[in-house]
Parts: sequence; C-alpha cells; structure tokens
Amino acid sequence: MLRATQIRPSVSPSHQTAQLSRFGSAAVWKADELHILWPASTGTNNLVTDIRSGASEFNAIVLPLDAAFETRLDAARQLWRALNGRPPGPAYGALPQQTKTRHILNLRAHDARRAGATYREIAEVLLSREPIAPRDWRDHHLRHKVRAILRRADRLVDGGYRDLLFYPHSRSRKSDR
Repeated sequence: MLRATQIRPSVSPSHQTAQLSRFGSAAVWKADELHILWPASTGTNNLVTDIRSGASEFNAIVLPLDAAFETRLDAARQLWRALNGRPPGPAYGALPQQTKTRHILNLRAHDARRAGATYREIAEVLLSREPIAPRDWRDHHLRHKVRAILRRADRLVDGGYRDLLFYPHSRSRKSDR
C-alpha cells in the first residue's frame, strides 16, 4: 500500500502534481481516506490519500523505511510510470530466468531419484547429450554435478521452497546458503 500526500510546492522544474482524473482504469472510493486501486504488472496496487483537504490531487508518496521499503519503492515506480503513460517495467522480486531454470532442474532430478533412477541415468537424461559408459561414471565430471543438484533439491523439498515466496527477501540468514 502506498500513501500519497500533498506537500508544499517544490522549486524543482520537474515537480508534478497527480490528478485523480489520470487514474482512468483505477477503482476509486472514499471512506475516511481516499482509496485508489490501479492495475500493475504484479497485481493490483493500493494508493491511499487523505481527503480532508478536499483536494483531488497529490504530489508526493510517503515511503516508510521498514521491511517493505523496496516493495513500496517498486510500487511507487510503477505508479510514476503509469502516470506518465509508460509501461510498468520489470516487476521487483521476479525470479531471474537462470534461477527458475536451476530450480526446475533441481526438482526434475529429485523426481527422477524418487522414481528410482540412478545418478548416472539422471546425468544422462538431464545433463548430457550422450550416454555415459558405466566404466567412465566413477570419474565423470557430471557425477559430482548430479550430487550437488540433488543436495540443492533436498533443501528445496525440505522447506527451502518457502524462500521463493519471499524472494528477493530471505526468511532467515540460514536460507542464504
């Protein structure tokens, strides 16, 4: 939730005032405060502004320095972009594609092991384009890679997946391994 307010006009030439009429696709209602819900790339953002002044405009966003600061900062950035007719841009906290790919590989390896596949079979299917001869497996570089992948998969399955819900924030320092 963002809180909008009216402050003394600035001397900056880039200072702008946001008119409520600029929220064309937003839901607006008045209670004790004026609430504005506007669509954003990550869902719906909530903007609250004080209506006691009777003004239908605001010129500042309040960003408390708390644990949700970065999330509010991104919502404010998306609001700024929407007010200026620009696309919202990349969402804050979205997993990078490389991380998604790594997690998919981890879970596929975990599923294969639960289905009874050997480490060599997992390596052949997930990591190699060619079959690995049994005599080469003992010293093969993919043997160690499969073991590392399965260790990461075990951490994910044992509760580490919950960290994905809080990404890019961590639930604890322990989960930053």
